[in-house]
Amino acid sequence: MDLVLLRLSALGDILRVLPAWANLREAFPEARLRAVVEDRHAFLLEPLPWLEPVLVRRKRLSNPLVALAELKRVAGLIGDAEVSLDFHGILKAALIPRLAAVPERWGDGVTKEFAGSLQTRPLAFRHQTRYDQALGLAEAFGRSRGIPGLGRFRPVLERVELPDPGAIWAQASKPRLVLVPGASRRGAIKRWPLRHWVTLARLLKDRCDLRWSLGPEEEELRDWLPEATGVPALPRLGFWQLASALRQADQVVAPDTGLLHLAVVLGVPALGLYGSSDPVVAGLPAGAGQILRTGISCSPCRERACQRRQCLEELSPDQVAAAIVPSPRPHCD
Repeated sequence: MDLVLLRLSALGDILRVLPAWANLREAFPEARLRAVVEDRHAFLLEPLPWLEPVLVRRKRLSNPLVALAELKRVAGLIGDAEVSLDFHGILKAALIPRLAAVPERWGDGVTKEFAGSLQTRPLAFRHQTRYDQALGLAEAFGRSRGIPGLGRFRPVLERVELPDPGAIWAQASKPRLVLVPGASRRGAIKRWPLRHWVTLARLLKDRCDLRWSLGPEEEELRDWLPEATGVPALPRLGFWQLASALRQADQVVAPDTGLLHLAVVLGVPALGLYGSSDPVVAGLPAGAGQILRTGISCSPCRERACQRRQCLEELSPDQVAAAIVPSPRPHCD
């Protein structure tokens, strides 16, 4: 079987479909599995060598003058496929297998921009987590082939080989906690207030071995934040070295951002601090962690320009500290 899997973006969303893709691999070990992703996210497939990348050039896809030509180019790379599974549900993703004339085109139930009209086997829409959305598509396709059970969640990166991040942790007797104060520039509305993070660190540092995880968007905090809190930052690491460091932790505390979902697929208990994010759609699989939110009347929302951010301002450090009860896990570092 020649199976094409589509999820163009973004980082966190690709991480959330990996459990479904791993279940398909296990159910159809002889199948050729090709993953259509944007070139900027090709590195996310590196630990899974059974996935053959088919790369869409992001710059061309974003240019209306050449976007269709780029979709046609990618379609030409998958023209021999028998089945496509669309885990994205937007027009650009749905057009690729349609232009390639893939005979059996499945969709996961999310069909924005009339994408469902280009699919031959669209699922019914359900209000559920993106994890369950992806797993539901794998389950439905598996059942069509007489193989049930593809809808179960597993932390697919829990045991894959990852590069050594070096010496990270010092306190062997304390639970290890990674604090992630940042989010992407586009997702800045999701950031918990920095002063709350500082207070949380002070509340926890006597009972936990803490580390800040700071990305390029938080580079200006790399000196100041450890000095202000007495909590060291993880060194600058490549993505998969960072994943390896997170996998050594007992818990990861983060907003609804890529590193929260990286922790989930690594099998590390996650504590999500949510404001505007939908706790269902952006939720976590059962048993993978917990979401804290105020649940004020105006959340969830999609207002990226909100100036009040009351939904996060009112989530206090004391509430978060009370929810953190990490249990030390076996570590191989």
